Amino acid sequence: MFYRLEGELAEDDSVMTLRSFIDGEGEALVLEEIDELARHLVRLMPVLRLRDARFMRRIHNGTVPHSPQIEITARQLDFLSRELVSHPQNLSDGQIRQGLSAMVQLLEHYFAEQSSAQTRHRLMRRRSHDEQRSWRYLDIINRMIDKPGGRSHRVILLGLFATLLQAKGTVRLDRDARPLLLIEDPETRLHPIMLSVAWHLLNLLPLQRVTTTNSGELLSLTPVEQVCRLVRESTRVSAWRLGPGGMNAEESRRIAFHIRFNRASSLFARCWLLVEGETETWVINELARQCGHHFDAEGVKVIEFAQSGLKPLIKFARRMGIQWHVLVDGDEAGKKYAATVRGLLNNDRELERDHLTSLPALDMEHFMYRQGFDDVYHRVAQIPDNVPMNMRRVITKAIHRSSKPDLAIEVAMEAGRRGVDAVPTLLKKMFSRVLWLARGRAD
Repeated sequence: MFYRLEGELAEDDSVMTLRSFIDGEGEALVLEEIDELARHLVRLMPVLRLRDARFMRRIHNGTVPHSPQIEITARQLDFLSRELVSHPQNLSDGQIRQGLSAMVQLLEHYFAEQSSAQTRHRLMRRRSHDEQRSWRYLDIINRMIDKPGGRSHRVILLGLFATLLQAKGTVRLDRDARPLLLIEDPETRLHPIMLSVAWHLLNLLPLQRVTTTNSGELLSLTPVEQVCRLVRESTRVSAWRLGPGGMNAEESRRIAFHIRFNRASSLFARCWLLVEGETETWVINELARQCGHHFDAEGVKVIEFAQSGLKPLIKFARRMGIQWHVLVDGDEAGKKYAATVRGLLNNDRELERDHLTSLPALDMEHFMYRQGFDDVYHRVAQIPDNVPMNMRRVITKAIHRSSKPDLAIEVAMEAGRRGVDAVPTLLKKMFSRVLWLARGRAD
């Protein structure tokens, strides 16, 4: 059974709310007293909101408990922290109290639905003078609570959280409630290390959570199966996620390593330009810049696919609403990659034009050599121009004397000196296509 909430905007700018309960097929269930059932559901699953207190409007008088309640809360926090201290651990009492102080600071800063200067002053009076040390102790407490058999500690931690919540305003939780915690931009004003500690703390709380973020650091801490991308289109905001059966175990492992751990910020991109390796990454980014295209500002991310495989990346991009384009070499491996792309596009020639560019050469080195950068390869290979030697041997010697990435940087720097006229036409067309794909996802 699912709860569906709909809203309609009337001509007089009023909003009409429609409530219903639906089955697994999306069909509405015939029920009486739907409003009462909805209120009961809200009592059992209240929504709690965490966000940076700096961005919240001032509250009205009377929404914060009076001083006696704050004093009771302070005593409850003291009691709960002493309970945690009483369990034999490797930390000293003072260290645990400092860690708990950091937790209170974190929650106090982000509980902004009900907040006042007086409340903050009362509950933060035990604030640590050494914040860096407190955050380190909080990280140790996180790991201690997360150990097998740490259920009692988790209960105490939840008690701290609930007690602090009760101090924050008029919210009162039902004893059987399973709150839904909305966390808005938890990375605000937090160093990445502190963000990791804070996120671990929130993961320990037995609550449902929905988090919004613009942080690649936070995404790297979250399994991709739990990520939902919100894409603003011209008339709506679309939500994209892997969903059940989105990827098999092998594909998930590759995506986790290649994207989540090493390129988490690429999940914010509008379009992925998939290239074979580091050589293409250096050359493509510089040539695009020479053409006046700033990929970062356009939401384009150049990603090498040789290590992870092409198919998992394309499959993942499709499921997550990310546009994509593939650049492949003209050698045998490149032809196989091109065949993979065509297969995923059902051999549709129109779609192929949007999503595939094949170099008319063995690789990027041979392509750029033929496009007027032969003097760079001769210079790096230390071969005079008047010495007869075929292209492949010159490129091989140049790579031997430096490396493929270093050679790519040399070509990119030379392209920067020559300007936009030196950029091959094939790549200019590819840049235009990629930007067209990216802008199709812009607002």
